[in-house]
Amino acid sequence: MRLRMLDHTADVGFEVEAGSLPALFEGAAKGLLEVMFEGPLEAEPGDEHRPRLEAESLETLLVRWLDELAYLVQTRGEVPLEAEVSLDRTPAGWRLEARLATAPFDRVADRFASEVKAATYHGLEIKQTGDRYRARVILDV
Repeated sequence: MRLRMLDHTADVGFEVEAGSLPALFEGAAKGLLEVMFEGPLEAEPGDEHRPRLEAESLETLLVRWLDELAYLVQTRGEVPLEAEVSLDRTPAGWRLEARLATAPFDRVADRFASEVKAATYHGLEIKQTGDRYRARVILDV
């Protein structure tokens, strides 16, 4: 997986590249956490969450995924330290199921850097080139 942060005039963005779609979504979760927190998050996981999301397109699913993670951190006070994602095609589009190992926010609060309002559709893209997938994401901070 390769992750590169992007400069953007009003928001914060990143690009992530991976060898599979699940790895791409896992990398996007790491990109979101790099925006929200400074430095590595070193805490013992204490809880597990299993979000299930559906969308008509991969791009919409990625936005919903990142918004779900931001909500988990900022509203529920749980920080996803590890993400294991599975993706499946459905008749209506795509389904994501994930296993998140989380830690309470207070264990990493000293590293909190920025609130994320939402993932946006501005500049959003997911592309496949050969056996690699790449996504570009802009976050509203």
